[in-house]
Amino acid sequence: MLSAKKKIILLFSFNLILISVSWLMACYAYTKLPARIPFWIDFIGQESMNAEKSPFFFIYAVSQTLLVIIFLVIIHFKHRREKERISSTVHDLQKEFILLVLIFFQLIFIHIQRSLVLMAHGVEQGIRPFYFYSVFGIILILIPYYRMRLRALGKR
Repeated sequence: MLSAKKKIILLFSFNLILISVSWLMACYAYTKLPARIPFWIDFIGQESMNAEKSPFFFIYAVSQTLLVIIFLVIIHFKHRREKERISSTVHDLQKEFILLVLIFFQLIFIHIQRSLVLMAHGVEQGIRPFYFYSVFGIILILIPYYRMRLRALGKR
């Protein structure tokens, strides 16, 4: 069984890998994109938003990176503020949960970015709804999982 610190390091590493994949994919794809590209996907009956190719294409990779940074900063300051009220075990569980959820959000960002690239080349029509809803469903399933683990910690 991995220790809490090793789990956090492993989950953080996976987050870094996914951020790297997103940036590599964006940089590689950007040079090969046509002059007119989609920036928004036909998701719920919305019209696909197309525009001239611009650095705005990197908004998904930037958002993905900022999401991870913001959540890590929030959990860091939350722990500093509540150090006396919550145990380090609960704090580690919170970090683990946030890093795990961030992995699935990053998978959604990568899927959207991938779909935009394929739409720009005329290969796909949009996102794959089953994949998108499955990953989002996993995020929702993680909430009761976290609460069960938190309750189990309280019963120790």
